[in-house]
Amino acid sequence: MPNKLITIILIFATICFSVIAINTAPEKNYSSVANSLSIGFVVSAMFYFMVVYLPEKQKRNLIRKSLKRQYRQFKLSCIDIFLIMSKSQRYPNREMLLDQKEFRRYFKNNVSTNQERWDSVANGLQSNQVYLQEIIYELRMLNEEIRFVKSSIDIHDEETFVFFNRLSQIILKIESTQPEYDDVKSFCRFLWELFTGWNLVDGYKDTDFISDMIEKLNKT
Repeated sequence: MPNKLITIILIFATICFSVIAINTAPEKNYSSVANSLSIGFVVSAMFYFMVVYLPEKQKRNLIRKSLKRQYRQFKLSCIDIFLIMSKSQRYPNREMLLDQKEFRRYFKNNVSTNQERWDSVANGLQSNQVYLQEIIYELRMLNEEIRFVKSSIDIHDEETFVFFNRLSQIILKIESTQPEYDDVKSFCRFLWELFTGWNLVDGYKDTDFISDMIEKLNKT
């Protein structure tokens, strides 16, 4: 979609040419000029709608849906790994853990004295590099999708653009995580924020902020 500068230029040019058309009308026949301008505007608007607006809107919608699917697949793949590392394969329906409240409730439960289920996940990531690399791989795939979105559509909303740019940079940094205590601790903090909606400013939120931003791509 055209950016703000192009839109301003088009509006200015339209006004200028309209004034020129009126002032150069033969025998001051303004009705003829108004009729011609009206027909030209309608034709141009129809052309823009069919050739520019609709294809761009469909493209934006397809890209948004693709990112939404990739994000969901990323979360489900990670949940599978979390359940294995916490010895929770009998959990009835992994998709229930896509809900932030349910994820928080389940992984905050104690599995032994002074150890929560999420602690088992952190210990598993530190002791098993295979699972750690699998999650990093899923994050890398998500980041590739984010980069594709940024390169394929114009994101005019500054908040949305900054959010995805920052998320992509964070993921890029996290890709270098090693199975060491400090690295895994930071990595697990990031994952906890992602799956529970927690942040330092607001605490726990009821909505998935990444999903919210993905939905905003259709409005930018």
